[in-house]
Amino acid sequence: MLDLNITLLFQLGNFFIAVFLLNVLLIRPIREVLKKRRQMVESMTGEAESFEANAEKKLADYDAALKQARQEASQTRLSGRQDGLAEQQTILAGAQKEARDILDQARSKLQAEAAATIEDLRGKVSDLSDKIVKRLVQN
Repeated sequence: MLDLNITLLFQLGNFFIAVFLLNVLLIRPIREVLKKRRQMVESMTGEAESFEANAEKKLADYDAALKQARQEASQTRLSGRQDGLAEQQTILAGAQKEARDILDQARSKLQAEAAATIEDLRGKVSDLSDKIVKRLVQN
């Protein structure tokens, strides 16, 4: 059986003193270190989440800006194409008008030359007919 004597009290006293000393010397400092480490990890986790959210926001902003730039480029390209077509039609209309003017000038020049040639031939016809008549009369 178990004897209850004074040594049991000394052993209990030694146990409580050892627990107290271990608590003061080891357990509390370790708890403090663990508490600081937990706070540091939570802080880093918060910073990492903040950084990730910021990066996602910047990426979304970049994608939106890129999409807008592509739309503006498409609109600019379409506008340039329409301006080019309008300028092409203007140039083509000018060239067609110039070609018509050249043709009209050529026609009027040809008509004037034809009229002058006809008048010249009419004058020569009367001279030729006079020469023919003279020759016929002489023979």
